Amino acid sequence: MTHAASVGRSLRQIVALVVTAVLTLSLSAVITVTSANQAAASCSASPFGGTWRSSDDRLSRIDIWQGDDCHLYARAWSTCKYNASRDCSWGNRRMGDSPSRNFQFVNYSWNNASEVLQLRLQDRSHISVWDHTDYNNGKKVSITVWMYKSR
Repeated sequence: MTHAASVGRSLRQIVALVVTAVLTLSLSAVITVTSANQAAASCSASPFGGTWRSSDDRLSRIDIWQGDDCHLYARAWSTCKYNASRDCSWGNRRMGDSPSRNFQFVNYSWNNASEVLQLRLQDRSHISVWDHTDYNNGKKVSITVWMYKSR
């Protein structure tokens, strides 16, 4: 009898250990999924996300989105030089880290110049973009473009 009682007790201890392990893993999975969902939700709060358009051919559009890393990315566009019916992309760039929710910037480097776009949120559907270009020959050009959110 003693041997049967000790086997029963050992079996109960093993079952209790397995049940505890399964519950711990389940709880860990729930916490991980919840944390990931909360992180994704906190990433999607930027008012800059979307497509911004202007009537200025030099900066006709900016697409802004949030990457999986929670950083903002931008793709600026201007009217194509040889086909005015199309926009030409400047390429994707990661936006700079700004301490202000109402201000962002993005840098572009060209073979003959460096350019910075400083975006200031005016309201939920309008931004102003200060576009400053420093050419390698010393020339500097700055323009301000008003843009509206199209989607």
